This record gives sequence, structure tokens and C-alpha cells, in this order.
Amino acid sequence: MKNKHLSMLIASLIITAATTASPIYSVQAAYDGTTINTSLNSTVKPDHVTLTWTKDPKTTQTITWRTSTNVTKGLVQYKNLTTGETKTFDAAKEDFSTSNTDINTGYMNLFSATLTNLTPNTKYSYKVGDGQNWSEENTFKTETAKEDDVKFIVFGDSQSGNADVPNYAPWNKTVQNAYSKNKDADFIINMGDLVEKGQDYRHWNNWFDAAKGVIDTVPEMPTQGNHETYNAVGWDSTKPKYFVNQFKVPMNGPEGFKGQVYSYDYGNVHFVMLDSQEEEEAPNNDEFFKQQAAWLDSDLSANKQPWTIVSFHKTPYYNKASRANVSLKNIISPIIEKHHVDVVLNGHDHGVSRTFPINNGKYYTDYSKGTVYYVTGRSGAKYYGDLSSKVWDAFFFDPQDMPSYEVADVKGNVLTINAYKQDGTLVDSFTIDKDHPQNSTKVVLPAAYNVDMNNKELAAIGADPRLVIYGTPIAFGSNQTEIANGKAYVNPLYIAMYLGGTYDSSSLKLTIDKQTYSFNSKDLSSKKNVSLDALTKAGFNCSYNTQFNMVMIDK
Repeated sequence: MKNKHLSMLIASLIITAATTASPIYSVQAAYDGTTINTSLNSTVKPDHVTLTWTKDPKTTQTITWRTSTNVTKGLVQYKNLTTGETKTFDAAKEDFSTSNTDINTGYMNLFSATLTNLTPNTKYSYKVGDGQNWSEENTFKTETAKEDDVKFIVFGDSQSGNADVPNYAPWNKTVQNAYSKNKDADFIINMGDLVEKGQDYRHWNNWFDAAKGVIDTVPEMPTQGNHETYNAVGWDSTKPKYFVNQFKVPMNGPEGFKGQVYSYDYGNVHFVMLDSQEEEEAPNNDEFFKQQAAWLDSDLSANKQPWTIVSFHKTPYYNKASRANVSLKNIISPIIEKHHVDVVLNGHDHGVSRTFPINNGKYYTDYSKGTVYYVTGRSGAKYYGDLSSKVWDAFFFDPQDMPSYEVADVKGNVLTINAYKQDGTLVDSFTIDKDHPQNSTKVVLPAAYNVDMNNKELAAIGADPRLVIYGTPIAFGSNQTEIANGKAYVNPLYIAMYLGGTYDSSSLKLTIDKQTYSFNSKDLSSKKNVSLDALTKAGFNCSYNTQFNMVMIDK
């Protein structure tokens, strides 16, 4: 992920440019290979064996794998471990060739089969091959007919962090450690940015090798990230061909998003996966989100499950110093909150955080009144140096020393999400209990800014709102903001200082990253501050939060 802005020291918080540092783990050669042949390192023996669902998890199982192109037949041999009955099922073959944007040229065959008429709550063994060359034998388990105990593992970004060094040893350690401690998990979710370069197949070879033993035993139900769209050379984007080809998911999303947007039920939970990559796939075209929002509204209207979890990569409520996702938040979040989605899972920022329950910009202590947005950290090598807790966060943790993961468990009307470091150290435990709300994780909202005029210290400051830029309260200076004649105004000097720009109060020009925003005298208050209307017209995302007396600005 690319950092777009410079930041500065504000209120003892050192905000540096986004950095990617080397992981603390020793490199394992099996997961950082760069050698690749015209078969993309595939052979006659199946590998990259992956479980997903495309249909009902109670009675079906989808299995996908790859071989070299001289293998033309695919079979699944599977056995009911309760009855001993063994069957063989033919797989469909798909020719796979690298994109013209890949630095490698290669070909392989993908095989996929969806086993049907399986028995609920039953363990099966299986192997895949062509009748002569077989994979190792693995197992899977079907969903219980009336499941009310759902457990799944969530992995934030697993990317290598370096396009030229596809090192997935940290991802290997995270996924293997997490699964070894949670072998009763029903499935796993990757939150996008599985790889650093989505159209460079070297990265996929290492990613799949690192996850072997997990994704061939429990289904992987991934969301796509922006890095899945990136070409092998440079940072131009395309449709995430390799991602869609390799992960077979329900094809029930809107037209143009099949394989990238989908939903499914498991137990008493409705899961939805969205595509947050407008910037990469349809720059400056909000129809990208509007089409998904219409589909999401319809999907959630038909939902009959008591729990709803929506996943997508980018963050409406972020932790980066100066990277917001405004269109995503403005278009998708209202639909999410309209249907009271319980939890939204995100990736992208590589920190672990969860918000207060939020609905229409208001924060609540009651989980039944709002949605919790949960950023899931990072399961791979890449981390940032400019993360911080924001005004909307009830919890924040920056996994600098090692990757992290979450384990979610829904038991009836109780949802628990525990966040762990890669070594198993618990860093957060979060619970929503719908039947006994008093047992839910307590929410303590912040006090409103500068409103207690009986407090002498606050009275000395005055009742003007606090300025919050990219979720960070500006904790120094005076005349930050004001409310005059029913309108909110902001001193642009603080915006310039936060974003490393300049503001000329005589010419009324705000310059950030070589872009200049011009204002006129009609935009000013008597204190020479600029109105939110003028800032909004200039392209900033502005709002006045009356609940906490905050003027909030990002872009």
C-alpha cells in the first residue's frame, strides 16, 4: 500500500511517513522463492490445494488445485469417515496463463470440483489428482444441520511488503500458529492484500506454499485487497485475475463483481464480502461503490440470520495518519448501518482496532444501536510507522513487533473476537452478548470537547469545537475552529501543519502536496477562518460532530 501524504509531529505524537521495515523472522527459503519456470513451477502432482464454498456448506465442498498443462484430467476421491463410503468425482479444468502485465510468462491448469449431496456434520477425507498422480490425503468437515456455534480465524494483510522479495515466511508462521491453536475452526478469512503483487505469480507460489496444511483442511473465504490488482511492474492496476481464478466463491454478487463480491450463510451468521478497490479498478467513478451498495441493500434485506458480518479490505474508520477512504465510507457505511450489521471487518491499515458502535456518525455505548468496525492487523511482513488511535476507537493496538490474527466465535447470541499476536499472546478480547447486554464488552465514550463551562480550565479555552484532522485531535494552539452564525469554520493553518503543507493567510491559498486550494473573503469568518462549506467545495470531507463538539476533516 502506498502512502500519499507527509505528516508531522502533533501533540507529542510522532507521525512519520509510512514505512515498511524488515520482519524480525529468519527467511525460510521455501516461502521466498523467486525462481519460476514456464509451468509456473506446477508439476503433474497437484498443489495449491484450496477448500472454499460455492454452495451450501452443509452439503457441499468446493476444492481447487493446479497442475502442469500436460495433466488434462482432474479427479477428487473422497471418503465419508463415518460410513466408509468412497466416491470419485470429476473436476472441471480451466486453462490458466499469466497476464501480459506479469514479468513471468507461464501456463498451468486449474481444476475445481464442487462435491454435492454430502452429509451434514460429517468429516471426509479426500485427495485430488488424475488417477495416477495424487495429492496428499487431507480432510474437511461439513457444517452441522443446525449450527449455532461458528468459529473462524481472521487474517489481516499477509503480503510480503516487498515486490522484489516475495517473502511469505511471516505469513507461514502466522497461519500455521493460528491454526495449530484453533483446529476446531470452521473456516478462515483473509482480509485482502494476500500478496504484494497480485499479477506476479511468484508471490502466489510462495503464499500457497506457506498456507499448505491449513487451506486444504479448512475453507478459505477471502476478500480482495488493492494489492491483488497491482501489475508485476510498477503500481498500475487491473482486474484481480489471479485472485478470481484461484479462489472459487459463491457467484451471487452484482454483475461486474462476480468472484469479488459475494455472500453466504454459515450457522446463524450471514457473511458478506465486498470489493473496496474503487481507486484501483474504477478511479473517480463512484458507480463502483453505488452498484455494490444497491446489491448490499438487497442482500441484507433478505438476510434472516441473527448475526451479520461484512468484510472488505479498505477502512472507513482508519488508523493511518493521513489516508482516508471517503467515498467508501459515504456510500457503503449508510447501508451497513441501516441494516445494523453487527461487525465490519477490514484490513489495509495493518493495525488492530475496533470502534465504538457507530450509526450515522454517532457513537453509542449500546451495541444494539450501532456497528463496530474492526481493523484486523497484519498477518505478514509489512507494517507501518504512522498508525495511531483515532477519536472513534474503543481499542487500538499496533503490531510492530510481530504479526497478528483474530479468532471469532459465535455461540448462539454471543459473539467473541479475540486478537492475538503471532506467538499467541492475547492483545484484546471483545464480546457482544445480545441476550445479556451487561455481559458485553463495556464501552466508555470520550467526553465532549470544551462544553463544560463550569470547569474553569475549559471555560478559559472557550466553547469552540475541537479540530480533528484524519481522526486525530489537534492538541495545541488556539483559534482552531469556531461556530459563527450557525456555521462551522476552520483555521486552514492547522490543516497545512498536519499534512506538511502551507497556508498563506494573505492570499488565502492552502497548498498540500503541490496542490493549491484557493479561498475568497466570502468564505471567511470574522476571525479569518474558512467555512466548512468552502473546504467541502475544495474537495475536503468535512463534518461537525455535535455529539462531541468536534469539527472533523479528512480527504
